[in-house]
Amino acid sequence: MSRMLFPQEQLGGAIVLLTGALGFLGSVCLEQLLRLTEVERVFLLVRGKKHLSAAQRVEKLLCDPLFHMLHSDAATGRRNVFNRIQVVEGDLALPQLGLSGADAQKLKNEVEIVIHCAANLELDIEIQKTLQINYCGTKQLMLLAQDMLQLHAFMFTSTYYVNHFLSRNKPVAEVVHDLPLRLPGDSRTLTHSQLVEALLAMPPSEANVQAMELMANLNFTSTYAFGKHLTEQLLNDPSSLQQGVSKVIIRPSLIAGLQGDPYPGYIVGLAGAAGFPMGYSLGFYHSINGVAFASDYILDLIPCDVVAALVITAAAAAVAETGPNASSSAKVYHAASAHSHPLMMSYSFSKMSEFWQANPPPLRLPFTTYVTYTDKRSPTLWGLQADKWITSAKVWLVTKYMAWAGKEREARALVYGFKAFCVQNSFRYNRSIVSRVDNAIELRDSIKCDEASLWPCVWDKSIGNWDTYGVTNLAGNSLTDSGNQQPTLLFGCLKI
Repeated sequence: MSRMLFPQEQLGGAIVLLTGALGFLGSVCLEQLLRLTEVERVFLLVRGKKHLSAAQRVEKLLCDPLFHMLHSDAATGRRNVFNRIQVVEGDLALPQLGLSGADAQKLKNEVEIVIHCAANLELDIEIQKTLQINYCGTKQLMLLAQDMLQLHAFMFTSTYYVNHFLSRNKPVAEVVHDLPLRLPGDSRTLTHSQLVEALLAMPPSEANVQAMELMANLNFTSTYAFGKHLTEQLLNDPSSLQQGVSKVIIRPSLIAGLQGDPYPGYIVGLAGAAGFPMGYSLGFYHSINGVAFASDYILDLIPCDVVAALVITAAAAAVAETGPNASSSAKVYHAASAHSHPLMMSYSFSKMSEFWQANPPPLRLPFTTYVTYTDKRSPTLWGLQADKWITSAKVWLVTKYMAWAGKEREARALVYGFKAFCVQNSFRYNRSIVSRVDNAIELRDSIKCDEASLWPCVWDKSIGNWDTYGVTNLAGNSLTDSGNQQPTLLFGCLKI
């Protein structure tokens, strides 16, 4: 990349369509777009849910502490950027995205950049359900994008899990993987679209069996990862979008709390990187035998604001590269830390143990001990099963007591947290890899000096260290309390 980048100026006046704004990454992307650039408008594609319209859900989102700096600017009269937001009601699961004719035409006439963050994030969901949202929903969005008259760039958020079929702890380049797609018992090699069509035409139970066997042959760990792989193939198809439009794939690793503005330590939800420290502090590990990860496992966390900075900076670069000479293939960026700033699981356990022993949480299971790695070890099946059985019994006893004490909501949260923890803490994910970030480093190094500090799109020692970041997140991880939209500590939903 020879040209210099200045995202603030390059995105000035841009009109963006953002999906997934109600999710963690999407909301941080929205906040950065509004706070750090002069985009003219951000269309938010949002579906109504239960008794709330799309507009009401966005209004609720904007009351979140994540947007406190923008509210402060508006209150002091400095600037009010909230009028740049325009909500469009739609649904990735519906034909033509469920858009009204007027909304669809407006998007076709005006949108210059699509940032697609929306997805079903369940790792082990039925294959048809993950394909309907993550593949077919993206395809519907791309069909709309094909008619966008001003479109310069299409940004797709994938996952580093698409790399997990590769060798353990080996460097992985930023490329789209081309794998042979064959249904069990059939020697024909299918395209991504042919495979998806075949799986969606089957009864759900048969589709699950066929997909699981194919995934086992290809060494994929989850339906989520496999669905994202197929969607990358869809976007990478030379004919997927009109000539001259830049296509970008962002592959985040385990997205964790913010490292900087507007709210260090901010995080949403209990799954993935948020649930890991909570599960540890609650005592979900009864002993070291219950840890599914070997001592050489690299915990590939990435702060969410770093991912968002990469998304927006890559969008600026994509806009700069649009035109007749734009590549027909997608450019891939890894948003990961294993290559640039590795964190060993064994080290994270020792630091969490130190923290929680010094700062006991308000709730933890009976007989909790904060386990650490004392030497080299590999997990065993019997150890995992025995530890899970003991912890399950503890959770059952505690939730019974909580229900008796009138804390049914908190009891349900504890059960949900343990189930999410068990999905992550399994042999399948003892496959740390080293996602290289060469493209992201090149991108960072091309940013104009006076903007470089605004866009920390690579997580390395120049940005922060794991000790400080870890303490900030353990001490001040915040969750969005759906009842009052106020920040709470890590255990806010589990107070007893």
